[in-house]
Amino acid sequence: MHIAIVAAYWHYPEVAYEFPQHLVKQGHNINAILWNQKAHNIARHAVTNGFTIYKLPGINFFALFNSSQKYPYIFGLRRVIAQLRPELIDCQSHLFLTTIQAVKAAKELGIPSVVTVHGVTARRNLVTNMAQHIYLFSLGSWVFKEATLVRCLTKGDAQEIASYGCPPEKIRIIPNGVDTELFRPKNGQEENLVVWVGRFVQEKGLQYLIEAAKIVVSYRKDVKFMLIGDGPLMQEIRSMVDRYSLSNNIIFTGVVAHNQLTKTLQKATLFVIPSLKEGMPNTLLESLACGKPVIGSDISGINDIVTHGQNGLLVPPRNPEALANAILKLLDSKNLRRRLGQSARQLIVREYSWDIIIKKIEKVYHEAVEQAN
Repeated sequence: MHIAIVAAYWHYPEVAYEFPQHLVKQGHNINAILWNQKAHNIARHAVTNGFTIYKLPGINFFALFNSSQKYPYIFGLRRVIAQLRPELIDCQSHLFLTTIQAVKAAKELGIPSVVTVHGVTARRNLVTNMAQHIYLFSLGSWVFKEATLVRCLTKGDAQEIASYGCPPEKIRIIPNGVDTELFRPKNGQEENLVVWVGRFVQEKGLQYLIEAAKIVVSYRKDVKFMLIGDGPLMQEIRSMVDRYSLSNNIIFTGVVAHNQLTKTLQKATLFVIPSLKEGMPNTLLESLACGKPVIGSDISGINDIVTHGQNGLLVPPRNPEALANAILKLLDSKNLRRRLGQSARQLIVREYSWDIIIKKIEKVYHEAVEQAN
């Protein structure tokens, strides 16, 4: 099948490449269409052993208000889709104007479309949060109704988009996948290393992790917290670390390459994800695939995967004391870490490997094409 994947942009291209590359392995012809953030022309390049990316010029509507926010409108999107003539369009994230453009172009050109929901909202500040809700009750609702099918990663997201007007009969729930060959257990674990990976944004709950770290370090001076990634709240989190005198216990790595991330997760003692809001984080799947015990917030997107006491521990969000206690519990029990980690690996191989997930996504694609004919 010839499939066009439309996205506003990819934060981490190396990670984003996994999905289209696995589609290519199944024999599909894949084109990705993104916003060209660095130039005012159309750029085209082929990804090694994979697919072709078209980057189109556009305008960032948030440029005048907040340079860290990217919300583009792409010029010439319909024209490029018409030239490529894909059999199906997969629109990544319902929150972007590029998805509105792609769904509109699909309707006009008679091409079926699937909208993939990567978390319903992104918590930022009061104004942004209000804007998202207004959008979801208006343009977002239109997107859900006009798309052929809508793919959600979790049951929680499926219920939430239904409240914004998405017809329930259009919703299909398929989680993210993980490369279980790349992310796998390996000997050589480092003692007392707690790892977090993600963007430094409000919904990741990093401030609660720093508060929990302060409690943990008061009991165990030898614990190291490694924070991998970047984002607009980086300086705020660094200031918290300095204020709590935790600079000897917290390591900031910035963004790391995917192969390096694998090695870091493999040597970690445990993985933490204290988020306030999630879709289905790849880093959670990757950590579990490496056989790591996970401590996560008891929220949709995390508790869909982590079962408390079985393959990880769940704690209430915004509760640094509970988070700290869970970290100390795992650090103090090697047997518990081993049991949770083994169960985690088994779950991922059984239900979340790319081979399994791609087959489910292909089924949705074929269903969308059949509905359109």
